[in-house]
Amino acid sequence: MEKLLARLERRYARYAPERIILWIVGLSGALHLLVYARPDAAHLLWFDPDAVLRGEVWRVLTFLFAPRGPISLSGLFWTALGLWFLHTMGSALEAQWGSFRFDLFFFFGALATLAAGFLVGPVPGTYLAEALLLAFAMEFPEYEVLLIVLPVKVKYLGIISGALMIWALISGDLATRAAVGVALGDFLLFCGSALVSRLRGVRRVRRPATGFTPAARKARVCARCGKSDADDPNLEFRVCDCAEKCHGKLTEYCLEHAKNH
Repeated sequence: MEKLLARLERRYARYAPERIILWIVGLSGALHLLVYARPDAAHLLWFDPDAVLRGEVWRVLTFLFAPRGPISLSGLFWTALGLWFLHTMGSALEAQWGSFRFDLFFFFGALATLAAGFLVGPVPGTYLAEALLLAFAMEFPEYEVLLIVLPVKVKYLGIISGALMIWALISGDLATRAAVGVALGDFLLFCGSALVSRLRGVRRVRRPATGFTPAARKARVCARCGKSDADDPNLEFRVCDCAEKCHGKLTEYCLEHAKNH
């Protein structure tokens, strides 16, 4: 999957829109304000295949961001905090992955959720944000979130969220199971290899010491300009295996030259 994503990114990254998380947060905030002001409008925003086929096509978008019920004033406060955290997660993942991969992660999950809705009936769109939380926890496990007064590492929030999603997959109705299955599939598709690598790394750490000291991690070096993360720890790298210039071999480039090598 990583090789396929690298090829797609090399070919189409230039067309990827940037910072779509701002549109996601903005649309979600606007729909929550609308439901707060007009509670009777909530049902017009949820996904309903029959209503979509009758011409209410806005539902294919709004169900991903609309609340599932009335919103109180205190609910608006918690919504604002949730959207702030959503923006933090989306911005960090886009910086880590690049705009193309982040956009693909979101749009693939959204379209798959929509397809599931046409197959099994109205589905909730909230689990797509849960998939985003799992991906964020995978990439930034030590990031701390202040819950009331206690700082909690996001990896624990990811574990709790994943456990709740699995429980919903087991005990939920068909629509819930479909939405959760799509969200988990989206996460595993983009983060599955990283998850396996991290679990293998945990097992290696837990093995008894043998007196052997592993070698230091090799610095990542751009094959085009020679810059490395030893010179700049914040330097981002991408891997390419194109046949034209990389001859099918996995080759690392800094972000600047990954797009124009």
